[in-house]
Amino acid sequence: MQQCNEPVPEHHIMLTLRDMTEILIKHSKLHEGIYSLSFEFKVSVGAVGPEPKSAYPGAIIGVSRVGIIKTNKENIHSVDAAIVNPLVKSPTKKVQPAK
Repeated sequence: MQQCNEPVPEHHIMLTLRDMTEILIKHSKLHEGIYSLSFEFKVSVGAVGPEPKSAYPGAIIGVSRVGIIKTNKENIHSVDAAIVNPLVKSPTKKVQPAK
């Protein structure tokens, strides 16, 4: 695991909330509706500190899951699936008349 003070590798990838939402829309094969990114958190409470002598009551919050949720209201982070992942209709075959 990378420590906080280590330099970030040159090949790192950073995504905006909208980028992540677009990826999940395409992954889920969604073609209509407005979606926003959704996070599930886990919270733990207890003594927190660098050593037992300097521990204080505290909380630790971790992100346990990331997903998307359909919404009716657009905001700066929401994504319209019809725009980023439009349904592509396959071309219809023309039937050749019998000879």
